[in-house]
Amino acid sequence: MDSLLSILKKRPIIFDGAMGTMIQAAVDAECNAELNLSRADVIESIHNTYLEAGADIVSTNTFGASPVDLADYGLQGRAGEINRKAVEIAKRSAEKFQTKERPRFVAAEIGPTSKLPTLGHIKYNDLFASYETQIAAVLEAGADCILIPTCQDILQMKAAAGAARLVMARMKTEVPLFVSVTIEKNGTMLLGSDILCALATIEPFRPAAFGINCATGPEMMEEHLSRLSAHSPFPILCRPNAGIPENVGGKPVYPLSPAGFARHLKSFWEELGVSVLGGCCGTTPEHIGALARELKGQSSKVKKDRGTFSSHISSLFSAVSLDQEPKPLFAAEQTNVNGSKKFKELLQKNDYDGMASVAKEAAKGAHALDVCVAYPGRDETKDMVEIVSRIAKTADAPVIIDSTNTNVIEAALQILPGRCIINSINLEDGGKKATRILELAAQFGAAVICLTIDEDGMARTAAKKVEVAGRLYDLALSRGLRAEDLLFDALTFTVASGDASLRDAAQETIEGINKIKKKLKGARTILGVSNISFGLSSSARRTVTSLFLNSAVNAGLDAAILNPARILRLAQIPKEEELLATRLLENDRSRGDPLVELIKYYQKIENHPLPSRERVGVRGEDALRRKIIDGDKAGLADLLDEACQTKKAVEVINDILLPAMKEVGALFGSGKLPLPFVLQSAEVMRAAIDILAPKLKEGEAPRKGTIVLATVLGD
Repeated sequence: MDSLLSILKKRPIIFDGAMGTMIQAAVDAECNAELNLSRADVIESIHNTYLEAGADIVSTNTFGASPVDLADYGLQGRAGEINRKAVEIAKRSAEKFQTKERPRFVAAEIGPTSKLPTLGHIKYNDLFASYETQIAAVLEAGADCILIPTCQDILQMKAAAGAARLVMARMKTEVPLFVSVTIEKNGTMLLGSDILCALATIEPFRPAAFGINCATGPEMMEEHLSRLSAHSPFPILCRPNAGIPENVGGKPVYPLSPAGFARHLKSFWEELGVSVLGGCCGTTPEHIGALARELKGQSSKVKKDRGTFSSHISSLFSAVSLDQEPKPLFAAEQTNVNGSKKFKELLQKNDYDGMASVAKEAAKGAHALDVCVAYPGRDETKDMVEIVSRIAKTADAPVIIDSTNTNVIEAALQILPGRCIINSINLEDGGKKATRILELAAQFGAAVICLTIDEDGMARTAAKKVEVAGRLYDLALSRGLRAEDLLFDALTFTVASGDASLRDAAQETIEGINKIKKKLKGARTILGVSNISFGLSSSARRTVTSLFLNSAVNAGLDAAILNPARILRLAQIPKEEELLATRLLENDRSRGDPLVELIKYYQKIENHPLPSRERVGVRGEDALRRKIIDGDKAGLADLLDEACQTKKAVEVINDILLPAMKEVGALFGSGKLPLPFVLQSAEVMRAAIDILAPKLKEGEAPRKGTIVLATVLGD
């Protein structure tokens, strides 16, 4: 392992080309993998030609040698024999060409199988077991590294990588792990995953190199390789086809010449730092020979530090950074039966499709979905499987699996294709259950939320929260997780119960967050923020929760589980309400009981006959301006009609709406307005323009020129 990785640091490494193309040219075979037993001479000859051409690594003839694939030919019982023989053949060739100055290596190729687990073609456990059998056999035979190519489903990719890590740990050995996905002509993997989604999913498995192979020629890979060059912490692998095949006389013909192939890949090495290069379908020893000549004498350049990319989670489709700017990451509680009445009622009706619709809608306004279906008297495992199997394919947001049942957590992990977060572990039983959940997290590459609960119960003081967090941190690291895989929930209790022992709950939590961030370097924090105001009226809850969230973020909070729609912007909160809520959160009793004062205040304003408690007395242009700033569409049409009684439509836009949006921008720039609220304001502005459009007269709005706006992908 050290030898191969040390070479990778010094110069580009060259893989071989297509095995299938060469087999088809040599023999007529029903099952390519069976040739390891019946025609070892053919397979060895192919390896020899690639090594002679200049390949550093040859891939074993095991792309279709998993028990799952071999079952199509009735050969699943011989999987171990076929895979061991394949490694023996490749090693024989490698030893023949190896010199002290030029070592040669054998990569055990672990194909994707013909099954897509995300689409339900195969159960995750069956696929994982198949990979275990295959990987154990190639490692027993002495493979120098493992290659997991042509991944089209990121759940399949996780199964293969997870099995590789598990088998290596079991056998007390470690070899480099090379992983590559297939990006189709439409720019994503077969099931819609983009390249950074795949990177976020594979990152916890620490591949020696990650990249792209198959599907297209090199020219269509450049955009995706460029994104990897900008983000990936791993050496980049590229094994293109010899172009996109053309049908000539009923046979596939690959149009890219060896010289053209080699020039493309050399440019990838020079411009993008791609350091593991080779060929896929249609490439021959001539292609690899041309590549070897182009790269001869090349040495590694000093690459810029690309970071770790470890702070990401992913759905089936895309990746989400845990480090949002501005903070925090919002995890929607609308998909939690404890946080959403609607979600709970749909569950009681067994309306899983309706629940999936709630999730899809919630994903539009949040970075992740906190999914909890634990309800007394119901089968939580069945409910979790039903809902996440739907969410996985319809909602573009990573999932937080919220359960205390390890069976439920494992069942969800076997279905969800991206990188999930497990919510949660604690030390209530001394760490037994936590240990099992951490093992699952390591196997599936998941992040974990750690609750500050131990044998004494939920930690209430900042000091206790930090002490429990430290124990959980040490336990997680002992089970193979990293600091960046952990999010600590310092817990918060309501300040609205009247319980004297909880008066300082907000302050203790804020202090706990701050100290955890300072002590546990690399870890992140998360909080079920709305717990702080439980028991108050809905209006009071919004104010108290919003102010508490702001304080928590200032203390170092990275993520919050809540409904973003129920959070007020600080600029929205009247000064008197802010002062009352702040006194409650800080337990300021200098002017009496802050809880009593807050409750009395909201009892008065909530009984006011006007529908808008926050905008009492606001009329005309000011009311219209507030609609934009507050992101509130209710009554918008009436206010616009009223404004048009005294102004032209273009004047309403220029004198009222645009200045309001300018104020929104200023609030965002000063940190008082999170991005989701800016988008809400923009939607109200759009609606206002649509209403005013029929009132605009030809030539009323002067043309000032053309504006071209550009932004980054995913903005």
